[in-house]
Amino acid sequence: MKLNKSIRNSLKENRTAWIDMFYILRKELYNIFTDKGVLIIFFLATLVYPLVCGYVYNKEMMRDCPIAVVDNNHSSLSRKYIRMLDATPDVHVAYQCMSMEEAKQLQRKGTIHGIINIPEDFSKCIYSGRQTTVGVFCDVTSFFWYRNLATASAYVSRTMGYTIEATNLIAKGEMYDDAMHDIRPFVPQQQLLYNPGGYPSFMLPIILIILLQQTILIGIGMLAGKTTEHNRWKELTPDNIHYRGLFRIIFGRALAVFLTYAPIVVYVLIIVPRIFNIPQLISSPLEVLWFIVPFLFASIFLGMTASVFFNHRENSIPFFIFMSIPVLLMTGLSWPRESMPVFWRLFSYLFPSTFAANGFVRMNVMGANLLEISNEHFCLWVLTGTYLVTTFFAYRWRLTKAVKRRQKEEKRRERHLARMKKQESQAI
Repeated sequence: MKLNKSIRNSLKENRTAWIDMFYILRKELYNIFTDKGVLIIFFLATLVYPLVCGYVYNKEMMRDCPIAVVDNNHSSLSRKYIRMLDATPDVHVAYQCMSMEEAKQLQRKGTIHGIINIPEDFSKCIYSGRQTTVGVFCDVTSFFWYRNLATASAYVSRTMGYTIEATNLIAKGEMYDDAMHDIRPFVPQQQLLYNPGGYPSFMLPIILIILLQQTILIGIGMLAGKTTEHNRWKELTPDNIHYRGLFRIIFGRALAVFLTYAPIVVYVLIIVPRIFNIPQLISSPLEVLWFIVPFLFASIFLGMTASVFFNHRENSIPFFIFMSIPVLLMTGLSWPRESMPVFWRLFSYLFPSTFAANGFVRMNVMGANLLEISNEHFCLWVLTGTYLVTTFFAYRWRLTKAVKRRQKEEKRRERHLARMKKQESQAI
């Protein structure tokens, strides 16, 4: 009889726990969809920001960068050089200036982004078999302008050099095929294995992962700050009988955010790349969704851990926005992770986006399957478990602190009432 009674009590407690958790789930979903600030972060930002990034870089490559040419030679050979330069897809000869000072004025105004200076002895040196120098002045305020002019000028100089050298060898009596073999012993062939597109194909998948993580962190911080603001004792939970038991609170809130982000993930990681024709070499979108599940939970628990330090809903916004750029850089976007200092490489492992971005890029652009990115997937599950533990202790610390504050307030009130009664008795 005692055993049956304990079983019934256990079942009753489990039933109560499930009821409480689903009540918290419904309550947190209601809080999410009735908070305008959270709706802007969760839905408007994730809807608009990927489209803005995609459309800004939609042309993939920068073409026809305007430049100026200062031709001090005025020969048929220099004019040929200018025509070849203008024929490249990278630059456009917008101005032919009479002097370097005129070209510099255009550069200062931002009308052009580079200058080519052809010397006076350009044709004379070439016809006499001597080397000549063409001045290339690149605008390094943007990497793209510098790259376009440097690439175009190097290609034209190399091509014209091959042509002149082959002409001289043929004039000496060599056959055409032999002359071409002498000046170019081998012809390199370039095969693009991955990322056949341009800048969006390289950058947009990483930005999408960062966007999901940062909006989750900001939204959870805003929700926690709002709850704290409206609570008399500055607690993370409202004064409600169903908010009892740490795991009920943690899982109820985590599931609410996870269910909210499930359709957002489909839009951001599956639909947006197709809108902008980003390479998607994955065998099935379900593989991406399964890979992202631990990333979502890890980001949610990380946000819940950090939210205990936010007493106001606005506090989370500047903090996580400030962290966005460092987190983006630590994914390996601008610098290879293998070349980073050991400290920063280890520090980057604290953020779920580090593993998620690298795994998602390998799946999307390189065609990797789940087995080939199993290390990243496993690390995301490890982070999920780690931040679940930190969330438990952080919530317990914050709730314990609130209980102590409440007890202190009650003792102060009791002392105040005792003093009031003593004064009343003395007055009587």
